[in-house]
Amino acid sequence: MKVAVIIVNYNDVEDTEKYVNTITKYESINRIVVVDNMSTNAGTFETLKKLESPKVNVIQSEKNGGYNYGNNFGIRYLENLKEEYDYYIISNPDISISEEAIKHCLDVAEEDSKIGVIAPRMFNKENNPIRRCAWKMRTFGLDVIHSTRVLEMLFYKVLRNGEYSNKEYENEILEVEAISGAFFIIKSSVLKEIGMFDENVFLFYEEDILAKMLEEKKYKTISLNSEKFIHYESQTIGKTFNYYRKMRQLFISKMYYHKNYNKINFLQIVIYHILNICRKIELLIEIPLRKLLKK
Repeated sequence: MKVAVIIVNYNDVEDTEKYVNTITKYESINRIVVVDNMSTNAGTFETLKKLESPKVNVIQSEKNGGYNYGNNFGIRYLENLKEEYDYYIISNPDISISEEAIKHCLDVAEEDSKIGVIAPRMFNKENNPIRRCAWKMRTFGLDVIHSTRVLEMLFYKVLRNGEYSNKEYENEILEVEAISGAFFIIKSSVLKEIGMFDENVFLFYEEDILAKMLEEKKYKTISLNSEKFIHYESQTIGKTFNYYRKMRQLFISKMYYHKNYNKINFLQIVIYHILNICRKIELLIEIPLRKLLKK
């Protein structure tokens, strides 16, 4: 098996350096491509270039087109080099994972031709499992509830039905619908079949879109719960986007996902727009309150 890792960096040099220096030693990984997604911090690309080695390539994208764009950019770079791989590992730089966990995932994927994507269970920096490391694909109804804090509080139990239970996570191999984009392994043949990652979303909903694409082609997504990786969740997005910009981007991605993958109708679109206005009103209270609590 030949394995390539794609790491998209955006203003996160420290995590990227640490991660690359660790996984470069893994014999199960043949190539590492670091894609600097047009970082705005001065000297980022020049610093990352120092990581280059016979195993590590550092490239810069033509624009910051989002996470999916950055991953596709890295994969196409390898294709242009005429390098072929059996598996691609799509990974954030702010994680840690053992080589044993990667090998186990690859072994399980090799045993079943219908497995398209596989990942260990995600844990936080306190070494506790993260609840939403996998989830059921977002439906119109679930996203209606997710649209405002009030609806989330009123229908919290319904939202939890869209997640997997602790009992389900006791299974070593758990077939799920969507899985975190922080780290996963995808078969290159499957990626070609689904037509690469959808670059029409800049941020948010990438995992649900991938889940829909895999479902259409009848491929499984697996959470390998006997293995884990740590996601330190660096605050790059939080530093780059304020609350309003994040909400705007979230809404744009939500509408794209539901229009193109769930085929929602005109009335459903109107409902989302109304709820988006309600959320903006909520933020007028929520943001000052958050700032006050921080003091």
